[in-house]
Amino acid sequence: MAKSSAILSCGLLALALATPALAASSGPVALPVPSNPALSPGAASPIDTPLTGAAEIPRISDATRPPSMESLMAVRPGYSPRPDTGADHDDAVRHAAWAYGAQGGLAARSFALNDMLGRYEATLDQTFDFRPLVLPAGSGQTLLRPPVVSEAQMAMALDPSGQTARETRRIFRVTREAQLVSAPPQWRTWLVRSITMPETPPDAVRPRTRHEVEVWREGVARGWAAGERQAVEIFLDDLARLERDLIGMARYRVLLKVGKVEAPEVAFFQRDTDGGKDVLREDDTEIRIRAQPGLDANRAHWHVGEDAP
Repeated sequence: MAKSSAILSCGLLALALATPALAASSGPVALPVPSNPALSPGAASPIDTPLTGAAEIPRISDATRPPSMESLMAVRPGYSPRPDTGADHDDAVRHAAWAYGAQGGLAARSFALNDMLGRYEATLDQTFDFRPLVLPAGSGQTLLRPPVVSEAQMAMALDPSGQTARETRRIFRVTREAQLVSAPPQWRTWLVRSITMPETPPDAVRPRTRHEVEVWREGVARGWAAGERQAVEIFLDDLARLERDLIGMARYRVLLKVGKVEAPEVAFFQRDTDGGKDVLREDDTEIRIRAQPGLDANRAHWHVGEDAP
C-alpha cells in the first residue's frame, strides 16, 4: 500500500511540474493558439485539386493486399454429396470461376506492380521529371502544363484510288492541349493503378460437388493467368503513354524555342476584391487560357537550320 501511494505521489508531482500554469492558478487557463500550418504547393494535386496543401493524387499507400489464388480456389457455398447437376451447370461454374480468377489475377499483379514502383520512387522521380517542362503562369503558384506534340518521320499516304500519293519527311501533331495546373505532373498519375478487389460470385455458381470443385479450380487458375497478363499489358500501355507525353512536352519546348509552334495566349483578370456574403477574396487573380498553342507553318517565323527539329 505504501508503495502504491509513493507511485501515485510521484505521478502527481510530475503532472504538476509539467503544467506550471495549471498549478499556479485555480481558474481556467487559456491554452496557446496553434500556429497556422505552412503552405505546401508541392503537395497539391497537379490538376484536380488546386488548393494548396491538398493531398497528392494518386499516392502509393499501404493498400489492402489482394487475396491469393489459393483463397479464390477455396471459395465454397457449402459441401454437398449430391451428384453432378449437368454440363450446363459446369459451364456456369467454369465461367464464374474464370471471371473471379481474372479479377484476382489483375488485382494481385497490379498490387505487385505498385509495390515495385514504390521501391523505385526515387529513381523514377529523377527519370520522369516534368519540372523543367512546365511554364510559369501568374505569380508562380499557377503553372502551365505544355501541350503534347507527336512527331512522325518519313510518312507516306496513298489515295484509295491509287491516283495520288503524298510523301512527307516529318509530321508534327498536337495530341493534347495545354492546361493550367498547380504542380508539375508526376509519373504516378500514369503508372499507379487503383486496385479493385475481386467480387465473390453468387452461391448459385459456386462449386458444391467434387467434380464442380475441379472445374472451379481449373477456371480460377486460367482466369488468374489471364488477369495477370492483362495487368502487365495495362502497365506497359501506361508506361508508353507516360514516355509519349514526357517526350511530347519536351518536343513542344524545343519547337517553341525555334519558332515552329506558337506560345499559348494567357489572360489575367485582376480584382482587388471579389465575392461577398459567405466568401470574400482579396487580391484575386483569374488566369485563363484564351488560345491554345498551335503549330506555325510559316517558315519565315522559323529561326533554325534545315536539320534542326
